[in-house]
Amino acid sequence: MYYFKISSRSLLSKWRQYVSLFLVSMFGVAISLFLMFVVKGMLSSMATKAKMYYGGDMQILGGYDYIEYYHASKYVEKVKSVLPENAIVSKRLSARAKNSFLLYEGTEARFRQVIGIEFDKEQSLFENYNFVEGSASLLSGKYDILLSEPIAKMLSVHAGDQITFVDNRSGPVDTVPFVVKGIFRDSSIFGMYTVYFNIDYVVEFVNEEADYANRICVYFPDGSYSKKMLSKYHKALSTVLNMYPLVETKEDFYDVLYGPGFTEETYCLVSIESSMEELQLIIDAMNWVSMLVVATLIVIIIVGVSSTYRVLVLKRINEIGIYKAIGMNRFKIYRILLSEASCLMTCGCIAGFVFSLILSGIIRCINLSFIPAFDVFLANGVIIPRLEFSNIVVVLLFVFVTTLSAVVLSIRKAVEITPVQALATTE
Repeated sequence: MYYFKISSRSLLSKWRQYVSLFLVSMFGVAISLFLMFVVKGMLSSMATKAKMYYGGDMQILGGYDYIEYYHASKYVEKVKSVLPENAIVSKRLSARAKNSFLLYEGTEARFRQVIGIEFDKEQSLFENYNFVEGSASLLSGKYDILLSEPIAKMLSVHAGDQITFVDNRSGPVDTVPFVVKGIFRDSSIFGMYTVYFNIDYVVEFVNEEADYANRICVYFPDGSYSKKMLSKYHKALSTVLNMYPLVETKEDFYDVLYGPGFTEETYCLVSIESSMEELQLIIDAMNWVSMLVVATLIVIIIVGVSSTYRVLVLKRINEIGIYKAIGMNRFKIYRILLSEASCLMTCGCIAGFVFSLILSGIIRCINLSFIPAFDVFLANGVIIPRLEFSNIVVVLLFVFVTTLSAVVLSIRKAVEITPVQALATTE
């Protein structure tokens, strides 16, 4: 406490000398944290869209030589029986749209894929979408439909309008009226050319018997899913299904399934991370770039503070001589100077954290949906920075500890000077 009082008085009396150090630490910490918040938010937004597209946190795929489930509800119950109670287990049926298209008042819109979902079970998942019109809660009937904003704009339709689904893949053209119950804005690479139907209709669309599906999806709405738990879930599922060993990518399983096939029904547990393997290069690049920028900023803070502080200490060489003349040893002088640096860095880190929150608030107000192909990282057209306590603590502690260590090295010669040399020196 004694050393803290001395250092506080020194900082207050000579505050002009320390302004530059304070600003370097504040802006360095602020930009580092802000960049981490933004990157985490962008990746989180992309992961959320992927979960909606793939049906949750995990998928269970398999069969003999093709991905399919007959009497899928039976498999859903088996999966539910061995997973945590908070897991939402649902069946899905995906199919290529091929020559099919949507029609409204003479305008047609083609899309890539038909996805049949259980509206009641996946409502909590689809509530994560940002709806321009309607909502996921309105989805209930067999002939309800959910569209992305680009497809809705092509057709000039709104929630509540009736559109026609035209299926002319083979044989006579089949037309089915549907009611638009929701239009979602998050139409990235995962959802721009995808239309969501009730699974009961998609079963008819692919000419299969009732209760047919080609994947079982698992979603943890409370966010409790962790890739670390994957082996535990796989072991539990192995008690009710013939499970294929865990794989890094689903293609490893497909090579066997679509190649020689299996003599008995075999299923593979595919995590959301494995489903996003095509985007892993982008994810890794964003993480590495952010780490490089943060590391560069931290180096700037360390070099800037330590070198500038060394100059300031050399200007106080007479003061150090007085400390030694009255009986202070070098360790006590170190304590005084390090207390000053600690106070300075603490204030700089706190101010930097507050400033990063201000920057995060500002960027949430900027609509970036005009940037081509950038929507995958956005939520409702904007970046939603994500704060993670562990990352904040790591950055602040690393900056604090490394900077103080650099300060110790930079002032070592000044502290070890003799009283006679110190008092004989003129500033």
